[in-house]
Amino acid sequence: MLSVLRQQLSDLLLPSNKTVHKLIMMAMLAFLAFGITGLGVFTLMYSLSTMRAGRDSAASHGISASDSSRLGGAAIALIFGAYFIGLVLLTPYTPSVVRVEREMYMWLAILICVFLGLAEDIKADFLTPFLRLMTKFAVWGWFFWLWPDVIPKQLGIMGLDDLLQVPLLAWLLTTTFCVGFINAFNMADGANGLVPGIAFAAFVIFFLEYGRPIDGILMFACTMFLLFNIISGWFFLGDTGSYGLGAIILGYGLIGVIEGDFSIWFMLAIAAYPCLDFIASITRRLASGRSPFVADDGHLHNYLHRKLKPVFSSKVMANSITGLLISGCTAGLALLGYITSWRAADSPDWLWVFVAEAGLYLLVMRWLKQQSQQEG
Repeated sequence: MLSVLRQQLSDLLLPSNKTVHKLIMMAMLAFLAFGITGLGVFTLMYSLSTMRAGRDSAASHGISASDSSRLGGAAIALIFGAYFIGLVLLTPYTPSVVRVEREMYMWLAILICVFLGLAEDIKADFLTPFLRLMTKFAVWGWFFWLWPDVIPKQLGIMGLDDLLQVPLLAWLLTTTFCVGFINAFNMADGANGLVPGIAFAAFVIFFLEYGRPIDGILMFACTMFLLFNIISGWFFLGDTGSYGLGAIILGYGLIGVIEGDFSIWFMLAIAAYPCLDFIASITRRLASGRSPFVADDGHLHNYLHRKLKPVFSSKVMANSITGLLISGCTAGLALLGYITSWRAADSPDWLWVFVAEAGLYLLVMRWLKQQSQQEG
């Protein structure tokens, strides 16, 4: 294991011609898109990707082609933190950064999730899965207890709306959903461009809807990470990124639902893949008598990657196409519908988009499983 890690670090610090070509391509694209700022962020990401801390073997990621760094989420957090501080201290946009006190508490909850992920990324199993789960329950339960007005009272779902009228039940259901949502993003982060692609689509929608500088920052950070992630294949979000991005989308999405800007079905259409795959994965593991906390390779993205891998000569490309296909057919579909004004974001008609995404998930999963069985 140590020899493999040493070799991988050597390859990154003394890169091969193929790696040099990738680095040049990423640097040029970063500069063309964002100028000196993009080049600076690219340098930060490359530096973090070569650090010994947070490194994982390819076997840990299921479909990764090589040993990789789990500090991609830390890079996004550093970019976001620097720009956030700049917004607060140096620009007239400060009032719109954190509009009300409840958002300060929301960001505190998000920050705790980020630190939980960072601890896991730097030292695997530093905290047990159960302890991380209970900490998230405590943090989001505390947030909703302090700010019960953020708990939805009506979602337009028969039966559930009645339960939400009971304060204690509403608090418990909302907390459970939020923790599950964040874990779903973490569980779905198994292919290049998958979760960051979904996050990018969500932040584009938030930015177009509200015009908040904070959403623009997150769009920029996700774009830079996507550039590095899908081309190199050796820089992952890790738990820091999946927890953090999932929690941000959850927080702002929930506030949007409460304020009537988004319907619950619109938000579910954006995050369809993490939610559907989370339910399928938990059901699969419990049905087979396994712990729901133990990772496996039975996700749709695992099956799709195995199908695509023989088609592409590059393992990284097969990985990246897998993630981009899934994020494009779910969050990308919701983004397209929003931009083209297919329906208003607060319309209940987005239910049918979510139903279509669920049907597509089931059909593709069934077909891929049949193909896998036939191929042995």
